[in-house]
Amino acid sequence: MVSLKQLLANIPTLQSPVVPMPTNPLIHQLGQTLRELGQHPYPHVPNPPDCKKRAAVALIIRVRPTFRDQGFFEPKSCGTEAGSQSQRLDNFFAQEWVQRGDPEVLFIKRAARNGDRWTSHIAFPGGRRDPEDESDSTTSVRETKEEVNVDLSADHALLIGNLSERVVTTWLGKTP
Repeated sequence: MVSLKQLLANIPTLQSPVVPMPTNPLIHQLGQTLRELGQHPYPHVPNPPDCKKRAAVALIIRVRPTFRDQGFFEPKSCGTEAGSQSQRLDNFFAQEWVQRGDPEVLFIKRAARNGDRWTSHIAFPGGRRDPEDESDSTTSVRETKEEVNVDLSADHALLIGNLSERVVTTWLGKTP
C-alpha cells in the first residue's frame, strides 16, 4: 500500500518560472541625477539691486508604479520618511516598484487671460515670491500648494535642491 505522502511526492509540480521585470534605465539615471543635485546644489543668484521681484517654480517628478506593482506599495509611505536626504533617496530608489516604475513630470497650463503675457503657457507650478517667504524653496512650496494642491512639505515629498537660478530680462534687455 502506498501512503499519501509517497503518492504526493511522485506528482510533478507545476512551477511557473519567475521572470523578473527589467528595471527602467530612466529610473536609474533619475536617481543618479537627484543624488548629484542634492550633493552639489547650484549657487544662489541674488537679485540685481534695481530688481525687487523674484519668483520660483517647482519641478515635480513622481514615479508611477506599473500596473503589476500598483497593489504593492503604500503611497503615503514610500521609504522616504526618515534619515538624511541621501538616505531617503537611496531608500526610495531601492524599492522594486520604483525601479520598474515610470517617471512623470507635473506641468500646468496657465489660465487664458487677455493682456497676460504668460496666458495659456505650459509651465512648472510656481510664482512670485511674497515678502514673508523665507526662500525660493518656500515660495515654490507655497505656490505649488495654491496652484495644484500638491503639498511639497509632506513627509512623503523629497525636496532635493534648486536648479540653476537665472536673472530674467525682458525682450528689451531690461530686468523686470
